[in-house]
Amino acid sequence: MAMDETTAVVREFFTAGYIDHDYDRVMDLVAQDYVDHSPAGARSNADAVGILRVVEGMFNDLRLTFEDVFADGAMVSTRIRYEGRQIGECCGVAPTGRRIAFEALENFRVVDGMIVESWGYWPEAQIVAMLTE
Repeated sequence: MAMDETTAVVREFFTAGYIDHDYDRVMDLVAQDYVDHSPAGARSNADAVGILRVVEGMFNDLRLTFEDVFADGAMVSTRIRYEGRQIGECCGVAPTGRRIAFEALENFRVVDGMIVESWGYWPEAQIVAMLTE
C-alpha cells in the first residue's frame, strides 16, 4: 500500500469517527482484531467505536485540524488539534460547558487498507487544567 493510501485511511478514520460519527465506516477501516496501545486499550474495532462514542458524549461541535500526517511504510504518525465544548465527563471532570483546544499525537499501523494497531497520547493533565481553571 502506498504512503498516500495509508495516510488516507487514517484521515478517513478521524473524519468518519470524530466528525461524521459514521461508526459503520469506522468498523470497515479498523481491523476486527485491532490493538490500541494507549490507556484506552481497545482490543477490537467494536472497542474502537466504543471509545469514539464516549468522545462524542464528551464534546459537542468537535473540530479537528490535521497539523501533521505522514507515513513511513505501514506506519502513519499524526498530530491533530482538537477543539470543542465539553458537554460530558472528560478525564474525570464533570461537564463544564467550557471550550477547550489541545493537540494529540497518535501513531497507526495500516495493513491492507485497515488500521491494525495504534499508539496514542492525549495530554490529559493539560485537558484537566483547561477544564478546571
